[in-house]
Amino acid sequence: MRAALLLAALAAACAQTEIRAPNMDDARSLAAAETAFAAHSVREDMRVAFLAHFAEDGVFVRGGWTNARASLLARQAPPIVLDWRPVFTEVAASGDMGLSTGPSKITSRANPSELPGYGQYVSVWKRAPGGPWRVAADLGIAHPEPVFWNKPLETVAVATDPAPPGDTIEAAEERFAADAKAGGLRAAYAKHGSASLRLYRPGNAPMAGKEEALEWKGLASERRTWTVEKSEAARSNDLGYARGAYSEGSGDKPDGWFLRVWHREAGAWRIAMDVSNPAR
Repeated sequence: MRAALLLAALAAACAQTEIRAPNMDDARSLAAAETAFAAHSVREDMRVAFLAHFAEDGVFVRGGWTNARASLLARQAPPIVLDWRPVFTEVAASGDMGLSTGPSKITSRANPSELPGYGQYVSVWKRAPGGPWRVAADLGIAHPEPVFWNKPLETVAVATDPAPPGDTIEAAEERFAADAKAGGLRAAYAKHGSASLRLYRPGNAPMAGKEEALEWKGLASERRTWTVEKSEAARSNDLGYARGAYSEGSGDKPDGWFLRVWHREAGAWRIAMDVSNPAR
């Protein structure tokens, strides 16, 4: 009996180790999927590429968080060339969820001599066991100058213990919101931000790294409350995201949209990526 219990315990430990062990192949495979997605967009058009690479329930922002496939099926492709490349990917230890981000560029098909528009994309990807990577949520920013186009690709696998039961992404969001209300956004990001925090705001070059993010002067003027529309975590419960709307006043309509990616670091949930865009 004791031998059987010991074998069961060892098997459970091995299973946990398999889930939690960092695997750089997963992070590289996500980068490859993102690169193929971008190449598809340039080769044909963004509509065809998005339909091929978004999950059935994948969303982007079109006046609010919207099912991407349903939105695109109802319209023609815009007359642009949308190109991008990953410069950073991070994948959960279980290999079923990951973050990808990098620079983007929009060029007019009708008038290729027009100056392109630049920005950064942020995508959360998911995959079922043995299945392909598919985009679950996507939100980006625009800014005036090209940034990160020559930056080498960095791939990361989460290598920390998973969150204890009950410590969900939604709970982390609630703690962050409470601290932001009590002490301001800079203090909240200082407490809850990862050492590798990325802070993206439209019109600004991406802020990569906690120190750079905390020095951004715009934090002093942001007064936000957030409504989480959806949150979920990887099977290994060490990486996840929340998306929804934010408000800066008491109006009935949202003032914008946010996507926040969390990972486990130093025994706690920390914000790895925070991107938002105002409503238009």
